[in-house]
Amino acid sequence: MLSKEEYYNLITDIRTVLSKSENLKCSCPKNQCEWHGNCQKCVAQHRYFKKHIPNCLQSVFNERIKEMVQIFEMTAIEDEKTPDEYWHYVRERDEKNFK
Repeated sequence: MLSKEEYYNLITDIRTVLSKSENLKCSCPKNQCEWHGNCQKCVAQHRYFKKHIPNCLQSVFNERIKEMVQIFEMTAIEDEKTPDEYWHYVRERDEKNFK
């Protein structure tokens, strides 16, 4: 367990990271997504539907999972990514439905 001083230093480091605007930019490659750049809504809908984790966090989880998979001599298969054209279709349908 961390000491109080170590914990304080950790929080200070986190604050430093969060004070830099480049660390607050949405890193998700799905820039056509309706929730791109709105982490709170993105994470909330992923949490609710429990289908998969947000794209920006997948590399973190994938690295850890691949490490575990190697222990059990298994393989990890990544899901297909939703094509950008699907988001264009959603916008087209919205324009027709909400005029």
